[in-house]
Amino acid sequence: MGSLERAMLCGFICRLCSEMHRVVLHIYGDEGIRLCVSEKISRYLSINVSQSDPLPKTICSNCLERLENQHKLMVVMERASNLLKSRQGGQGCGH
Repeated sequence: MGSLERAMLCGFICRLCSEMHRVVLHIYGDEGIRLCVSEKISRYLSINVSQSDPLPKTICSNCLERLENQHKLMVVMERASNLLKSRQGGQGCGH
């Protein structure tokens, strides 16, 4: 258990999958902030991450990729929904 505790202190445990990784992204580091990682986690996963909570503040590349793919999917769906709504703009179904 000592190595797991040490990994958590050093930031090698992913906040999302809880697995140990050699390479992680710090959620509140420059790149994590640029990518809005904490906001995406909150929005798409309903997990609240804050700088003051005692849990890891890192995310592995696999989870980051999945999170980014979810974000891209949601952006496409929101655009499509807005486009369809704007096209309908007062037009009925023709019935």
